[in-house]
Amino acid sequence: MVFDFFKGGYSAVEGVESTLVQMLVDGREVFDTATDALFGGGKSKQTKRDLQSTDRHINVAQQDVRRELMIHASVQDTVDLPLVLAYMSTVKDAERIGDYAKNVYDLVRYGADFENAPDRKELSAYRDRVSHLIGEAAEAFAARDAEHAQRLINKADGFLDDYDAQVKAAYRWEGTASDAVSRALYFRFLKRITAHVMNFLTSLVMPVDRLDYYDEAKRDR
Repeated sequence: MVFDFFKGGYSAVEGVESTLVQMLVDGREVFDTATDALFGGGKSKQTKRDLQSTDRHINVAQQDVRRELMIHASVQDTVDLPLVLAYMSTVKDAERIGDYAKNVYDLVRYGADFENAPDRKELSAYRDRVSHLIGEAAEAFAARDAEHAQRLINKADGFLDDYDAQVKAAYRWEGTASDAVSRALYFRFLKRITAHVMNFLTSLVMPVDRLDYYDEAKRDR
């Protein structure tokens, strides 16, 4: 797979890998902060500042990764082109995790609040498993553990079906329209985050031409 192309332990590439892991860690922090607000914390200037600060770190890291990959490709006599292409794709997915996590906080800004929701336990369980997925993905990537990555992909693929079912269920919600909309968007954002985590992990288990398809519908992959 992609790591089969990694030979010789280039320090620049190792630095890129470390940055990619940190982007996932930061993306999880954005997600946890946003969902804490959704489940009772509410909106605040401090939460907004924290989210913006961490998101800026993620954006700067994305630029750093792209720059380091370009330098690596320019100065090395023998370039691991599949590795460079894979990480150019992977860094985009890491950045998008943070972006969709920020979207969760937008729900809070619009008035969503799941603290006393009748289905709070179920909503919170979905939140927890996405947070854990991001954390486990960072661990698998840091360890270059292809088997762990494949297990996570297989598990997360089932999550996508659950999110689709929950979005459909929002159309039959018997409460207020705003509650229905907040649930539909919540599960939509969880699905997008999960799909980008899966795409991120494909760099451990798939050749470069098969990366980045889990944000497509299953029938279109």
